[in-house]
Amino acid sequence: MNASVSMLRSGAAVTMAAALALSLLTAAPAAPGGIVPSICDGSTALTLVGMDTSTGRTLFSVTANDGKASWLVELDGDGRTARAWPDDPKGRFSGSVGPGPVIAVMPCGPSCIQPVRWQDGVWEPAGESLAAPKASTVAPTYDLSGTPWFLLYGMGTAVGEQKVWAFRLEGREWRSRGSMTVAAVGQPAALPAPQRKDGVLAGTGLFSASGPPQAWVSGLPGIKVERRGQLIALTGTSVSYVSGDGVVYLSDDSGKSWRRSTWTPWGATGTTGIWRQGNDYWVDFPFGDHRGSLRLVWFDRRRPAEAVLLLTRLTQSGDWARLVEVPGEVKTKSGEHLPVTQVLVPKGDVWILLSGCAATAQGSGLVLRTFDGKSLSDAKFVPLQNPK
Repeated sequence: MNASVSMLRSGAAVTMAAALALSLLTAAPAAPGGIVPSICDGSTALTLVGMDTSTGRTLFSVTANDGKASWLVELDGDGRTARAWPDDPKGRFSGSVGPGPVIAVMPCGPSCIQPVRWQDGVWEPAGESLAAPKASTVAPTYDLSGTPWFLLYGMGTAVGEQKVWAFRLEGREWRSRGSMTVAAVGQPAALPAPQRKDGVLAGTGLFSASGPPQAWVSGLPGIKVERRGQLIALTGTSVSYVSGDGVVYLSDDSGKSWRRSTWTPWGATGTTGIWRQGNDYWVDFPFGDHRGSLRLVWFDRRRPAEAVLLLTRLTQSGDWARLVEVPGEVKTKSGEHLPVTQVLVPKGDVWILLSGCAATAQGSGLVLRTFDGKSLSDAKFVPLQNPK
């Protein structure tokens, strides 16, 4: 289950007429700097690059309407301002989620990758380059001390397993911190470890600067291969596992035993019955750091004419909290419908429900709502600002 992809199930892209957004939405205050020209509209895809969970800033890649120019859009952690810079991707890929500026990867030759870090609108080299097999995938992140890590993923010997090589940035050098075979790798594929300040998690694997790689759970729920999902570390010995079809399993003893959650946000006590999971409703993650708190988005399609999203969170007592019900789209005065395409949790209890980009006579901007843990904002238009 890939959160950044499945958030796009809301429907086909919506094309907007120029100046439409400002006629229906609350306009966010403009930040210093010039307005970016119209580079995107309701039909433009916003591709998530990464997230700095210390500030909440989230980075997106945008291909302009002409299909030629590329831009990087940075949305701040409370959804009030958005900045845009011209971009030349040059094959750049991946992106970190963790407490530090977004780290990505640039190719630097055959089997060579150069980590780069987003700093004040510029990608800067982060340490020396690394040798990496062409078949591997990568996942940068940070540990809780704020030190960057870089994980390389290859195929494991069994179905559902992956071999991981971990590297930690020390000075200018990426030092090896060992390798191991892991399972239940999620999205994001690497996150800070709550168990150790100098460690990171990759599925069932814990890598740290103060010890060898090790498994941090005793076992996984016994489910079929096609339903396998991802692990989430909660607090202490509490662990959650969310299957590929959105079913939640919980453990209070580091994975020695598991129980299936049958809670639903509309009062039913089971996931079977007249409502069909995967058809009438489905469950997914918001994009962000899931470590320490299990938060889920329920896409309720039981009433086709009134699609809604329900934001929920597992409390420390082991009970589920229904936080708020959110309209599944933004409706304009002209009758246009802008579906929620992505749900973000950039920091703390802040949720951002993004309905994509909109074009106006003054320029482009993002359409979104925010939830601060207590109240849901009105839909607003956040203009893209040029910081220079």
